[in-house]
Amino acid sequence: MRGEIKNARHKFRTVLSTPAGSDPVAPVEVVMPALWEGQTSRHGGQAPTTPETLEAARAAVHLAATLVQWFVSGAVVRTP
Repeated sequence: MRGEIKNARHKFRTVLSTPAGSDPVAPVEVVMPALWEGQTSRHGGQAPTTPETLEAARAAVHLAATLVQWFVSGAVVRTP
């Protein structure tokens, strides 16, 4: 989804209120890399992962749940 939003942001819309002239997709685009880069052990790979604390893992669960809820609820949708 990170690549999809980066490469085709015009195909996404949100119900999130943003100030006039702001990018309404930006909040989604900010949360995704925070989760991806902050929780490296959850994505596999050959490189060593970043050590994670219990607090960081708990915060990541909330970020992930928020993203899923945004997409499932229709707060963020891909337009045809």
